[in-house]
Amino acid sequence: MILDLLIAVVPAVILFLYGIENFSDEVRHVAGERFRTILQNATKTSLRGAFAGAAVTALVQSSTATTIIAVGLVNAGAISFLASLGLIIGANVGTTLTAQLVAFKLTAFAPLIVIAGFMLSMIRGPYRAYGKPVFYFGLVFYSLNLISSVVAPLQDDPEVLSLLSMTDDILIAIIIGFIITNLFQSSSVTTGLIVVMAQSGLINASQALPILLGANIGTSTTGLVVSLSMNTAAKRTATAQFLFNFFGVLLFLPFIDSFSLLIEDIGGTAAQQVANAHLIFNSTCAFIFLLAIKPFSSLIMRILPQKDGEIVFVTEHVSSRLPDDIPLAASLVEREIVHMLSICKDIFDNTLEVAEGNTDMCSRIAHLRDYIDYLRTQIMSAILILTNRDISVEEAAHVAILARVTDLSLLMAHQMTSMARSFEQMNEKKITLSPESLKGIEDMAAPCRENIQFLTNVFPQMPEYIDRKMRSNDEQLRQVLNWHYKTYLIRLVAKSTSGGIFSEILFSFERIGSIIRELRKTSKTMGIPASALHMPDLIDPNSENGSEGSSEESGPKHQLT
Repeated sequence: MILDLLIAVVPAVILFLYGIENFSDEVRHVAGERFRTILQNATKTSLRGAFAGAAVTALVQSSTATTIIAVGLVNAGAISFLASLGLIIGANVGTTLTAQLVAFKLTAFAPLIVIAGFMLSMIRGPYRAYGKPVFYFGLVFYSLNLISSVVAPLQDDPEVLSLLSMTDDILIAIIIGFIITNLFQSSSVTTGLIVVMAQSGLINASQALPILLGANIGTSTTGLVVSLSMNTAAKRTATAQFLFNFFGVLLFLPFIDSFSLLIEDIGGTAAQQVANAHLIFNSTCAFIFLLAIKPFSSLIMRILPQKDGEIVFVTEHVSSRLPDDIPLAASLVEREIVHMLSICKDIFDNTLEVAEGNTDMCSRIAHLRDYIDYLRTQIMSAILILTNRDISVEEAAHVAILARVTDLSLLMAHQMTSMARSFEQMNEKKITLSPESLKGIEDMAAPCRENIQFLTNVFPQMPEYIDRKMRSNDEQLRQVLNWHYKTYLIRLVAKSTSGGIFSEILFSFERIGSIIRELRKTSKTMGIPASALHMPDLIDPNSENGSEGSSEESGPKHQLT
């Protein structure tokens, strides 16, 4: 009988899994980037994040999918770890919708939903895209109906009843729920099966409750596995979801008998009691943890400390809603550029750590570079908004300079990243630099670092005394570069050098120095009347025109109009 049961149930379960996985994928496909946007905008507070997590989970019918999305967004820097907590707390509430739909026998409409989805997918027009999500949604509940029809006759079978009697042991029942959920990678499978079994009279609410508790813990393991290859913030989110579910079970265990009585007092069919228990348990846990979210988050951060701080892709000053006042809006863009320059300095400092052998910094450098790309996009969007307004020639000239500084900052960040890769290759190939080369790197790094700091401190101004200091640092960098280029050439001819990586490092320093030089020159044009303003050529900063010999005071070849 048990074998017959498995043969009958397993195909229906496979159909259920196929349906719920494809439904989740299709919904996300139809929504596209809207999911990302919704989750980013809905995490300003933990409460809003919880509602968003519940809504998204109810829509995709998978708390695991929501968790993976949240972990992915944190890893990508789209939202912070703290912002993700509301999402994962709300996800557990959203996943209770499946149980409620099954309990109230709304699944009876499943065949009609399947047919409707199929018909939508066959027609031409804007609604065709909704055909597959509707089809798979109906398939999920149609498969549950199949399971229900199979197990219904088994409610009096002694073998089946003997097997199910194991659920009388709370610990065993929790383990069963945990294993089933991990096996199918979905708590919706577990809860759906439990509700169907209760509907068929195979188990009661008190037997089902600990299985549901185990399913809640089991649904956390996917996020933990996914986060293993991600950054610390993403690992924190996955760990938070696991501990949230685990502590929730621990909180309920001492009161499980009383909770079972409460569910029975509420009334309803056995299936409705199971669905209500699932809803009340998850909603109560969500409420408790929302109240205790600060100490809970502190606990996670102590468990998984993050040395260098979390990188979240947000602007500090500009947004899509710039002030109507042009000078005020331009000042916000200027402050965002300063923020961008400060990130460039962080990249440079981290690159030097790689030079000292800390290759773990490479992933952080790549993440910071992506952040620079993001900031450049946001700044350019703000600049485009400004240029589409009714602005004066003077204001247009000012905005054009800001655009150039932004692009130069982006170029500098990418060059720093390239230098970090060169240092990483040296470490991988176990190339040891001579004491002279190591000293040269220090001598080249010092003026570059100081000049970047000067730019960060004074932009958008360029006081004369800062200009003089930056010129002096630039000259120092050139002298060190010239000496090392000559030395490297001599060693190359003598075949006493191990490869060309050091020459790549020299080139990177040369490029960085040249870009800083262009940033200094461009900053000096801030505040100059448009009638007298000449922009430097939009050239490769390594070219001849990018040097001091181009005579920045003597003037330009292209006038900004």
